[in-house]
Amino acid sequence: MSFIAEFCVEIPPLAHASEAVPEMRFSGEDIVLKGDRPHKFVFTAYGARFDEFEAALDADPTVKEYTVLTKFAETAYYVVTYTEETDTRGTYHVAVEEDIAYLNMELRNGEYHVRARVPHRAALGTLREYCREQGIPFRLERIFHEESSPSGVGLTDAQETALRSAYEGGYFDSPRQTTLAAIGDELGISRQAVADRLRRGHKRLIETTLV
Repeated sequence: MSFIAEFCVEIPPLAHASEAVPEMRFSGEDIVLKGDRPHKFVFTAYGARFDEFEAALDADPTVKEYTVLTKFAETAYYVVTYTEETDTRGTYHVAVEEDIAYLNMELRNGEYHVRARVPHRAALGTLREYCREQGIPFRLERIFHEESSPSGVGLTDAQETALRSAYEGGYFDSPRQTTLAAIGDELGISRQAVADRLRRGHKRLIETTLV
């Protein structure tokens, strides 16, 4: 069954330009492919320091050229063409191969925050493994099913994600199908952090459903 995953990756495209104006936010509108690689990126920029941002675009080693489509007081629309080297270092082509659909993508201070529809856990695992092989920082923030409603039991997003990952990975099965270390690798956190989130999540579930 497909699910929604929210994760963060740190990849080169536009990293230099976005870090130059950390208070600005950039929302992806479209990705144009050349073959199986991203070639152009259409995005909206929110903020006011457009002159500084455009100077940073000129200096960004991942940007071949850019076009300003429209500009208002605190919003502007851009099209960036990546260099050929940049095309080989992203993650989007892996998502396309694995039928992972990017629903929303924001760039903030050098980090891409992605919400995606994932067909199955193996696809997300392939993307995560690719990031590991390429040395791309990957952090899973949250997993949920579209038909699911908010839990309403006071879990934090981190606790809910840890519990879902543990459940779906078979941690609560007998015998266990996964380990705390494996869950930690999936979420990009330590084994101890997983244990702490599961413990706090269990405590909160008991407090809100049994006590």
